[in-house]
Amino acid sequence: MKLTSWTRKLLTAAFLSVAALTGGCDDGTGSQTDDITDIDNSTVERQSIGNCWLYATASWAESINKTATGTEFDISQSYWTYWHWYDQIVEGWNDEIETGGSESVSFQIIRERGLIAEADFIPEDTTAEMSSRQSSALAKINSELKSGKLSTSTARTNRKLVRQVLDEAWGLSADVKTQLNTAFGTTGKRTFLTSATKTGTKILRAKDFKVRYPERVTNKAAPTYKDTTLAVAVTDWRTASYPWNDSSRRDFQIRVQKAMHDGAPVIITWDVDFNAMESGSGPLKGSFNLETLKNAGGPGRQGGHMTVLEDYEATTEEFGELKAGVTLDPENPDDAAKLAAALEPSTTVKFWRIKNSWGALRDDRASAPGFPGYHDLYQSYLDGPIKFCPSVEGTKTAANCTGTTEPWSNVILPPGY
Repeated sequence: MKLTSWTRKLLTAAFLSVAALTGGCDDGTGSQTDDITDIDNSTVERQSIGNCWLYATASWAESINKTATGTEFDISQSYWTYWHWYDQIVEGWNDEIETGGSESVSFQIIRERGLIAEADFIPEDTTAEMSSRQSSALAKINSELKSGKLSTSTARTNRKLVRQVLDEAWGLSADVKTQLNTAFGTTGKRTFLTSATKTGTKILRAKDFKVRYPERVTNKAAPTYKDTTLAVAVTDWRTASYPWNDSSRRDFQIRVQKAMHDGAPVIITWDVDFNAMESGSGPLKGSFNLETLKNAGGPGRQGGHMTVLEDYEATTEEFGELKAGVTLDPENPDDAAKLAAALEPSTTVKFWRIKNSWGALRDDRASAPGFPGYHDLYQSYLDGPIKFCPSVEGTKTAANCTGTTEPWSNVILPPGY
């Protein structure tokens, strides 16, 4: 994306407690509006369980829909979470819900189940910064799997029973339950890839959800903008893994920068070490960086995370430092030259700014200065390597934390980048 400046207006939001890191995702929400932005990001929200991947997917889909329509559609992450749990239970994965997932799983849920507005699934989710219903539903379902109605393999193959238990755990209204039954049947076996119907419901098929995003397929030198549907987008956008080879990394970064310059809400997957997160008031506030990690004396709580990129800061040979939060207008010749310089192989990216799902009003999740709900990921941190052993509880030592990671895992890019 282009280097940007924004005016942020913080909305009233409840400050709620958070659950522990689960399923490879930390938890959060926060609410704000963007008066000026190059990437049409939607309002920051806060996850309460380990489903950051669904929040990142929702942010991505909301952004490309907002670009197409000019309005913000608030997608229900709870709806997708409901169907993720349904699939796990009927497929007999294990005796406890796994809240983590990936873009391939979220894209398949979109293909099969479409989407619904937050207000039309769990209305209370629209009035709070964080969905408390997700965490309460998770506790209820895990109890049913352990010793309740879904504790046997026979029960879990009874799709109608699974649907009933899920409906109860989520506290769905009679109207919402009727809509789910109308669309997918009482067993949930029908999908939009088979014989499901949206008629008589507020559920949207992926092919009915308008989106607009850049692509560089027909012209590699300049973007064209594709007006299509979410059904096409989940096939068009592809995952690109961060290179292990240092010499290939700058080329990869340039691909990401180009997509961001063209307004694409690029999803990034990365590894979190909370001892690397700066909560102080200095220039590193709200960032993940190696200096803070070193000062902490060792690794902290860890896990994987998915977020959406918003901005970056870089140093060029020709113009020096290009600050995050400073608008560069491609129609202005001087700014256009700076944007071109930002893509040079000799340019060094200092950090990447992300839209997160940890919320805006959290003292324990310090944000980038002036950007509640946004954090800066320093390139040196993303390149690592850092000690990484998320399975180790408590204090991590040289004896029990022997693994390493280069925290940047992958991105999801539009076609041609």
